[in-house]
Amino acid sequence: MSSVEPLIEKTAQVLPARIPHVVAITSGKGGVGKSSISVNLGIALARMGRKVCIFDADTGLANINILLGLTPQFGVEHVLYGTKSIEEIMLNGPHDLKVIPGANGIVECVNLPPRQQLHLTRALADVENAFDYMLVDTAAGIAETTLDFVQAAQQTLIVITPEPTSLTDAFSMLKLLQRRGKRSDFHVVVNMCANANQGREVFHRFAAAVEKYIHVPLNFLGYIQQDESMRAAVTMQSPVALFAEDDPSCRNFFRLGRALEDALAKVRPVASFAQYWQGLYRRRRLAAKSAASPQHRSAKTGGAVSQSQLRHYLNELRARMLTLMAQGSLPPEDFSALIDELSVAMRTNFRFEPVKVPTRTDNSAHSLEHDCASESPSESIKSEPTRAAITHGFDEQRYGSQQLLLDRLRCEPDLPLVDLVTQLTAS
Repeated sequence: MSSVEPLIEKTAQVLPARIPHVVAITSGKGGVGKSSISVNLGIALARMGRKVCIFDADTGLANINILLGLTPQFGVEHVLYGTKSIEEIMLNGPHDLKVIPGANGIVECVNLPPRQQLHLTRALADVENAFDYMLVDTAAGIAETTLDFVQAAQQTLIVITPEPTSLTDAFSMLKLLQRRGKRSDFHVVVNMCANANQGREVFHRFAAAVEKYIHVPLNFLGYIQQDESMRAAVTMQSPVALFAEDDPSCRNFFRLGRALEDALAKVRPVASFAQYWQGLYRRRRLAAKSAASPQHRSAKTGGAVSQSQLRHYLNELRARMLTLMAQGSLPPEDFSALIDELSVAMRTNFRFEPVKVPTRTDNSAHSLEHDCASESPSESIKSEPTRAAITHGFDEQRYGSQQLLLDRLRCEPDLPLVDLVTQLTAS
């Protein structure tokens, strides 16, 4: 049994008894206001008395916390690599809104390796039963990870605008989701429209094309009018859903929240977000085992780990190390010792130095000793037993003997130490 398998069984034991409505908020292209809608809809639902969590699943350009004016100390990458619990990274937003910040800038998190998927699964299972709604703000586009997040949700909210490219990209996303076997209700919000009539017209045109060519019914959840207050709110990091309820900008999102509640009034979630990731891991693991069976192994590898698997594993180790360093959890002396061990291993196994540093020859060392012999107080230095007893890691092959280095320092007392080391390594 793999070391990962026990994690699956433990995950199955902690799946929540209470399952929230998980709504993936997504779009075919960027710049349509998807994240802004996620934040404002989440606040509106929270002000309506619902327990809401926004999960920032855009691991490339996470920005939910920016829109709310929050500064996370940790992100989802710390959960993925097991250094923090999901409760420790969760942020408190307005009206008791909770935010799980994304993995901004951690490239390795975009592909979510299996072990990290299981960490995420367990973490989400721990908190799911505390909420009525979990809004998953995905990355824009049709990347595999984005489609995974959308497919994991029970409901899908697609944000479009009157712009033609927004409609064509959203159409492509729906087509790919249908090929993947996505079965859920698809809700559409038309953003940045001039008025209600334009919002309805854009939706009907889009829905007609989708039903004709993809055969997927769409639910018109609502529209958001183009509003200067929205732009100002983003700049001030103060969402419009925090305005008074009778404010036109705020009213849009309360209307959207009520429409979502009505659409889901008779819908009982049958599977949690965590369960999807657990099932996804199992399917992919079975596929990997099948591909690695003897009849599918190539004669070249002989059943060994492939180069792509090794690179993936190295990337995982690198990301985990960077995470530990970023949060200050890695003692510098331990890190230095690790680098030394790796250097020795590289010299032993690969026959080359990780860092190329020119070494001294015996002749050059002898020449320097001869030049400074008349001025060197070598006998007095040798008579100090405490110095001779010190254990250190001085590299005599690179810099010559310690005695030689001390003699040089005494020969040139005005020479800065940095310049001396530069001369030694360059000669």
